[in-house]
Amino acid sequence: MKKRIFFFIGLLVLVQHAFAQPNVIQKAMQDEIDRSMKELQLNTFEKPCYVSCSINDVTVYAITSVLGGVVNSSELKNRVKGNRVLVGTYELNDESLDNNLFSSPEMNDIQVPLDDDYLGVRRALWVSIDNVYKNAARQHAKNVETWKEQKKPLEEIPHRVFAKLPAVKIQNNQNFAAFDKKKWEANLRQLTQLFVKSNYPASNLSLNYIQGYDYFESSEGTSLKLPVQRATLQLAIIGRDEAGELVFDQAVWAATHPDELPTVAQLEADIEGRLKKLEERKKTTKFDDDYTGPVLLEGSSVADFMSALLFMGRERLMYDNNIPSLTGFRNDTRNSMESRIGKNVTSTNLSVKAWAHKKEHLGVKLLGAFEADSEGVVPPDELTLIDKGMLKDLLNDRTLTSTTQTANGHRDGPGVIQISVSEQYNSKQLKEKLIAQAKEVGLEYAIIIRNENFGRIGLFNVYKVNLQTGAEEFQRQARFSSLSLRNLRKVSATTGEAAFNQPGFGAEGGFTSYIVPQGLLIGEVEIVRAEIPSYKEDEFVKDPLKQ
Repeated sequence: MKKRIFFFIGLLVLVQHAFAQPNVIQKAMQDEIDRSMKELQLNTFEKPCYVSCSINDVTVYAITSVLGGVVNSSELKNRVKGNRVLVGTYELNDESLDNNLFSSPEMNDIQVPLDDDYLGVRRALWVSIDNVYKNAARQHAKNVETWKEQKKPLEEIPHRVFAKLPAVKIQNNQNFAAFDKKKWEANLRQLTQLFVKSNYPASNLSLNYIQGYDYFESSEGTSLKLPVQRATLQLAIIGRDEAGELVFDQAVWAATHPDELPTVAQLEADIEGRLKKLEERKKTTKFDDDYTGPVLLEGSSVADFMSALLFMGRERLMYDNNIPSLTGFRNDTRNSMESRIGKNVTSTNLSVKAWAHKKEHLGVKLLGAFEADSEGVVPPDELTLIDKGMLKDLLNDRTLTSTTQTANGHRDGPGVIQISVSEQYNSKQLKEKLIAQAKEVGLEYAIIIRNENFGRIGLFNVYKVNLQTGAEEFQRQARFSSLSLRNLRKVSATTGEAAFNQPGFGAEGGFTSYIVPQGLLIGEVEIVRAEIPSYKEDEFVKDPLKQ
């Protein structure tokens, strides 16, 4: 009996020890980084002061269906590596002075093997690290010479500093739910069958699902194993009206796993509703004016508008690693926002915060939440970007270009953003305020944009509001003339909030989540007609779907 007890205790110790050990990928990364730090040196050049490796180890599933038939169904296993080598010191290294921070691939570069081959993984990493080091060592020597030529202390010339941060260890093992590819092929066939008898046969539905891990190791001792799991279902409805003008609609559903997406019945109802609306909208008037005045955004349009304004334009609230040229041959293309920290940039009743670790709000799962960025930096729980109109901070990576910056773990984008406005009304009062503002500046009508996802295509539909009766007239095909933070000089909002997930921009290219008012009144926005080319195709043989 005692022998059996000792056997089970020994087995338990072995199992615990196995779980505590890094896997083949991590072990190969750690060992190659250690060897590089000890042995990398070229001629009289400096040794590296920092080395990091990343491997994105994922399986990508992609299914596209058209007219009830699957036209693409793939399952691709992929391992993509990334390496960073800094030569010199954290204060002055190969990245400090030159604006070209990207190393081009070398001819002898090789991919990471898909098998858990320890030596194969190490060799793939060694080739890349060796190539990057050679370029970095030479560039560091040039930077030192450039600095000496300036005959100034380093702190007096524009340069980049690599932030010093403590080591972070996160090992997050995930039990991934199985993906039933055949089931989703059948789902997409069923859903796209709806287009066969419609006026939109070119429409398609695509499912993309990514599952796996991001690994990151550095010479500082940071070790990350973070699960990657995201699914997007993208709908594109495409057709033409009688005049040959393009008519379209789009939708994107996002989730952690495909089984968390809306059911087939819900999707069918949604698609049928969109097809019906498109037929009705073909008969509506196109927006044909240049409008400058107050605009009321409602629903998902609030998140799309704020996303475009705060994180996609020239005035985005994100880091900029460009520095002015010391030789005078390059223009200063830096983000102008850094110089405005501590100044009012919006209405004093608006605040913007980043909540990187917040996973749920109002029952909505926030898919943009993340533990650490792709440089191994853990973001704070709460980061204030704009406080009552004043710019307080930007989303930064580890490369700092001024003393006002701190590394706050947002190299890959916003993650989770909350926008709040202290001047609040109910939805009825907000519409009345919209009408009052339009009357005040002598306009003939006001505009409402409701649940339009214009962030990806730039076009949207509007409702023209009669200033006397409040009646709304739907009009199609409008776009913004330009957007800047000046648009946020005068804002009001509803008391209620809503949460939205937007795919395509955010942590590691994943999702961004927005917590925003259900309605947002912007004091002044420019909206113009959207010009869409139209043409009719000659039909020599009748479309078989119409027979």
